[in-house]
Amino acid sequence: MKSLFDPSVKQELLDRVHSVTEKSQRQWGKMTPDQMLSHLNMSLKYPLGDINVKFGGNPGFKAKLLRWFSLSPLPIPKARAETLPEYKREGHYDIPAEKAAFAGLLERIVVKDKNAPWSASPVFGDLNGEQWGKILYKHTDHHLRQFGA
Repeated sequence: MKSLFDPSVKQELLDRVHSVTEKSQRQWGKMTPDQMLSHLNMSLKYPLGDINVKFGGNPGFKAKLLRWFSLSPLPIPKARAETLPEYKREGHYDIPAEKAAFAGLLERIVVKDKNAPWSASPVFGDLNGEQWGKILYKHTDHHLRQFGA
């Protein structure tokens, strides 16, 4: 499974984010392109400790099942997953600014030591750096595919 820590994957995501415009058409869901980019940035801020989101997952079997699924090669179902309230984006966002923020946040993620302590996920509980790299790739890929990028 792809991970943000792979330099070629990092570049792939940067190129795909760069291709998103205000005219990018969503294939499913409710977000606009600018909201999607802001949503992705929120998801990158959490493991860096830039924002604090209360654990909303089930620390038992459900969290383990969700973690297994998220680390598997199975795609995230279209229009099925409901995001955390803190990650919901409403209103309008500046696309060039969101793209620049994405690049900066992604760089901060990939230079962080995978073996260092990482913030626990508000959905999956404790994750190590390698798990974060894979889950964040899968989440980012899902939303970029949502807009044909």
